Amino acid sequence: METTLSPLLQALEEGDTLTLKKLLEEVHPQDLLNLWDDLEGEHRYVLLTLLPKDKAAEVFSNLSPEAQAEYLKTLPPWRVRELLEELSLDDLADALQAVEEEDPDLYRRLKEALDPETRAEVEELTQYEEDEAGGLMTPEYVAVREGMTVEEVLRFLRRAAPDAETIYYLYVVDEESRLKGVLSLRDLIVADPRTKVAEIMNPRVVHVRTDTDQEEVARLMADYDFTVLPVVDEEDRLVGIVTVDDVLDVLEAEATEDIHKLAAVDVPDLVYSQASPVNLWLARVRWLVILILTGMVTSSILQGFEGLLEAATALAFYVPVLIGTGGNTGNQASTLIIRALATRDLDLKDWREVLGKEVAVGVLLGLTLALLLLGKVALDGHLSLVPVVGLSLLLIVVFANLVGALLPFGLRRLGVDPALLSNPLIATLTDVTGLLIYLTMARLLLNLV
Repeated sequence: METTLSPLLQALEEGDTLTLKKLLEEVHPQDLLNLWDDLEGEHRYVLLTLLPKDKAAEVFSNLSPEAQAEYLKTLPPWRVRELLEELSLDDLADALQAVEEEDPDLYRRLKEALDPETRAEVEELTQYEEDEAGGLMTPEYVAVREGMTVEEVLRFLRRAAPDAETIYYLYVVDEESRLKGVLSLRDLIVADPRTKVAEIMNPRVVHVRTDTDQEEVARLMADYDFTVLPVVDEEDRLVGIVTVDDVLDVLEAEATEDIHKLAAVDVPDLVYSQASPVNLWLARVRWLVILILTGMVTSSILQGFEGLLEAATALAFYVPVLIGTGGNTGNQASTLIIRALATRDLDLKDWREVLGKEVAVGVLLGLTLALLLLGKVALDGHLSLVPVVGLSLLLIVVFANLVGALLPFGLRRLGVDPALLSNPLIATLTDVTGLLIYLTMARLLLNLV
């Protein structure tokens, strides 16, 4: 990629505006986005200023809200005007919302610069929450009436296509804009020109409401392999469409959020390259404090069994592997169940089925891992500890597996996102209970104090 863009980067370094403009006519916006974070601030500014307006709008729409707000404040007025004209309505609404948070006065000025129709549409879009279908949708769609003929629709499409987000699917509405059906461009092309829309449309339209959560929107589009999904209001009037490019952004954002939560990093919209050490400290410190407090509880348990450990010091050798195995087993089970709940492979009512299955899995895993560890115990010459270590590991693995499998159900029932709390809670429970199981088994089986 760098080789392909080397002449462009060289022109940037040399300040060769004429060469730069010529090269920017040929470059793909995504190529620029791929190296955007590696560019110096002044070079990014130059690119956004000199790019053809359609490419500038595409690059701009993929930048962070903070960056968008900054460029709308600093770019030349003529370029800002072009960006506002070129952006799709949903991207325009997002950009203006970003400006409103940073500079309310500039937000008002930019909004006043829009033509009345665009301003009204943007104001309507900004009333919806960002993580709902209404916040994702664009009102730039093509709607037709069921009484129109194919020939009339094609003539209408030639006029409407330039302003639409996509023309591959057309939506059929009645006089009050209520959604009645859908037809594809292919349906139109192969149909007789005199055929009525009502004869070729599909009246069963999968759709969402403006308040549908973005995860549900993404799931529906994935399940049905849709590239476009219509959005209706509470009266079933068609108000917009969500396109697949917006859903891909949602999927990436949701996946990033879940990964952060699984690692107990609880800061939404964290972008590592833009985060300061203080931001990263805040993102990570909360759960690490909780876990170190758990460690203190573990230390107290060890002190409570001090006499036992003094009588059989070899018991301490196997504490790390037993506790670590329990935690890893629980986290594995938790990850599988959280994912199954997220994809609706499992429902809350399935917990009994999961309980039975995970008991069996826990026993199989416990026996397998116990056999491996017992070989090490025997090689170490601690034959008297074989039954203690073996039985303890089996019980720890079964317990941790059940905790990891059932905890997400409990958290979901309480209305808490399982991805946020499961792993820290599992670490806490398996550390404490693992030690108690191990040292209690030692006391019982070794007849020590």
